[in-house]
Amino acid sequence: MEEDERVVITNADIAAAKRDWQLARHRGDLPDRIDGAYDTYRRLISAQAQQIADEFRATGRLRADQG
Repeated sequence: MEEDERVVITNADIAAAKRDWQLARHRGDLPDRIDGAYDTYRRLISAQAQQIADEFRATGRLRADQG
């Protein structure tokens, strides 16, 4: 990946992952599926937090679709 190319995780991405995890729980999916959905949700939150911190340190501003 080029240095200036990166994936941007938005609030919509976080919301979609949360819905997926909650739906898996509601349907009574297998524990591994529920745990995997939760792990994806948790990782996206963590990655977005790091992204927000990096953006703020670099520019002193936040993107409108984050935080």
